[in-house]
Amino acid sequence: MTRIWVFAQRDLRRMAADRRALVVNLALPLVLTAVMGLSFGGGVFGKKGLSAIPVAIVAEDVPEALKTRLLDGLEKSGFFAPVWADSLTADTMVRSGKVAAALVLPPDPLTAFFQADSLIIQVWRDPSSEIKAGIVEEIVGRGVLRVQAGEAAFRALWPEDYMTIGADSLGMGDLLEGNVADIWTRLRDPGQTAARERAADFLVRQFDHQVALQRALQGTAVGLAVSDKIPTGEDKQGESSLFDYFLPSFAVFFLMFAVAAGARDLHRERARRTLQRQLLGPGPAWPIVLGKWVASVVQGIVMLTVLLGAGALLFRVNLGPDPWTLPLVILLTCTAAAGFFLALALLVKREKVLDNLCTAVILISGMVGGNFMPVDNLPPWAAGAGHYVFNYWANLAFSRVIGDNGSLSSIATPMTVLACASVALLVVILTLFNARVKRGGWA
Repeated sequence: MTRIWVFAQRDLRRMAADRRALVVNLALPLVLTAVMGLSFGGGVFGKKGLSAIPVAIVAEDVPEALKTRLLDGLEKSGFFAPVWADSLTADTMVRSGKVAAALVLPPDPLTAFFQADSLIIQVWRDPSSEIKAGIVEEIVGRGVLRVQAGEAAFRALWPEDYMTIGADSLGMGDLLEGNVADIWTRLRDPGQTAARERAADFLVRQFDHQVALQRALQGTAVGLAVSDKIPTGEDKQGESSLFDYFLPSFAVFFLMFAVAAGARDLHRERARRTLQRQLLGPGPAWPIVLGKWVASVVQGIVMLTVLLGAGALLFRVNLGPDPWTLPLVILLTCTAAAGFFLALALLVKREKVLDNLCTAVILISGMVGGNFMPVDNLPPWAAGAGHYVFNYWANLAFSRVIGDNGSLSSIATPMTVLACASVALLVVILTLFNARVKRGGWA
């Protein structure tokens, strides 16, 4: 154990001396988290989820068949998670942050609409959820505009005050057919009274259309009223923010770069002949590679701890329901990451090849592992591929602990996978290193 810690301390001192790498690995995740969170979240302290938008719908005296079709349509869209509620319940849900907005229809809305009474649709918004509430307001507003356009066209075509008018445009055409002399003759000819009456009826009808359209545009039959509901101060337990997703995902992403850099030290030491001198020392060779593994694990733990601690102070990132769940996730994430990239280093012969391989692996695993998109939102093919990279399970565990405030029981599967992967990779590392030493591969 003493030899292992000696080798680990040496690598840790070297890592700490690389200040540029420290700045990149610690500052960039925080900067990116701030940029992404503020861009998509609308505020440092605003709570914004990434899942379907929760919406309460208040609609009294609406037929059940219509309610069912509306609910099914909203749910199948994948953008909304609608619930039916009365006005009091909806008000409470909006104020407590359980829904981003509430869509409120007046009593007996169908009767009011078809009787041409004023129909005002209300949207109650949660002010702390600007993005989601704004999306609901925008969609409802567009729907109201379409209804208003249709209502204006309906009233322009069939206004109540001329529903019985039977004239058409043929009268005007008959009256104005021919040259000026013919038109003058028909207008002055007593025998053309019927044609003149038909033309007059047509002109009246056209003016009725224009007047009805003007009235429809001036007096809206369907309106939209938007109001913010001030939060009641109730606990929003379990609510996820964009910062709760972005910070751990970026932290794991940069952790892979940091651990990969530590794995490259094997080839750098070989090029400088320091690794060969260590192998000539007394005792077995395996403490050398195990010391590097320990150093990478310690570096990762410090990095993730600092980042998440800073996130808790700057962005109010949730640190889990208890003091041991998140540290366990950090530990197993770091052990799996260190084992994975050290195994890659032992599988290649040159540092340049390792650099290219690590870059490709980090980018691909970042895409399928949930570092750029929440694991739950990945397409099926990406989620299937992500099961074979450690960062998928790390991101899944972080999202459940930080995003959903889950305990150990909720992350049993990802923790088991990470633990098994860590042990298996450690065995692979020791086996590959000892085999390479015996073959003289480090000479």
